[in-house]
Amino acid sequence: MRISTFITFTLLVIMPPASAWAQNAEVKASRPAITRIAFLGDSITAGVGVKDKAKERYATVATRLLAGTQSAITEINLGQSGRALCQQNASYPESVLKQNPDAVVIQWGVNDQYWGFSIAEFTARYNALVAALRNAKPQMPIVVMTLIADFRRAENQDVWIGEANIALQEIAARYRCHLADTHRSFDHRKELYADSIHPNTAGAEVMAKTIVAALDALPRSAENAAISFDQGTEVRFLQNVFLPKREGAKPDWVDVMGISSKGMNIESKIPIAIRTAPIYPKGSYRIVIHDKNDAVVDTVTSTSDFSRTHSFVFDPKGHDGPFRVEIAPESQPHSPPGIK
Repeated sequence: MRISTFITFTLLVIMPPASAWAQNAEVKASRPAITRIAFLGDSITAGVGVKDKAKERYATVATRLLAGTQSAITEINLGQSGRALCQQNASYPESVLKQNPDAVVIQWGVNDQYWGFSIAEFTARYNALVAALRNAKPQMPIVVMTLIADFRRAENQDVWIGEANIALQEIAARYRCHLADTHRSFDHRKELYADSIHPNTAGAEVMAKTIVAALDALPRSAENAAISFDQGTEVRFLQNVFLPKREGAKPDWVDVMGISSKGMNIESKIPIAIRTAPIYPKGSYRIVIHDKNDAVVDTVTSTSDFSRTHSFVFDPKGHDGPFRVEIAPESQPHSPPGIK
């Protein structure tokens, strides 16, 4: 999967927690004070699929959960059935800001895929929307939601959706947005759908809880870094290249967290060929892969030359994850067991 070329910034991204390990690693933040929250999106946001829109759509449930025992929060539901983000005019961000929200949740995407818009068109429009919101209200919480699976057509839509979701994780980090990974929360479970695209009451509740968890966590940023994907044979992300060695068409989740010049953490059951971003000074390096018990799974010697990158293969080799990948100059000692 390739990310559209309009995104030229250099940053690192984190995904929402996908396992007990990720949940333990997630740093919690104080939930921002919210009195007016706007929900942007299509018929999913409007509430199609649930029995009682006024009570059960994900936006209403999320608003109720966020309010809790505190004072009420006003839900501003701007869902547009059948519409796509790419069909909005240039004044769309202004129309959202006129509602005077102090938090915004964005659900757009499934209709952009359905109506045939390209990844480049969609991500450019999405980037422009988030940039306008962030420029107008620098401190306002913005929640970027990943796209849930689409079963409306017989052909597989996961390639488009998977690529879009990687781009959305980049956008979230660029503008310090909270990331609600509803794609991961749904994990292709059809029992959460009322039909081939709209969540049912149970699905809406899952979406709502994912949004609340996102707002309880720190916003994405260059310092809060990772990527999650379940499709694709080539994933390009912030100049890192991941080539998961899949067997068949079955989705396999790959989570890469804590990406930095010192290495990364990986949660994966399948081997992955990895080429790092070009950030390493010339010299000899040692790449050491540890399993969850700090046992060494593999050690690779690598030389950074004019490309300033490293290429290696991550292979679980029957070990249990999560895995820690250390990249350090040969002259620098590696961390002893237990030191992360």
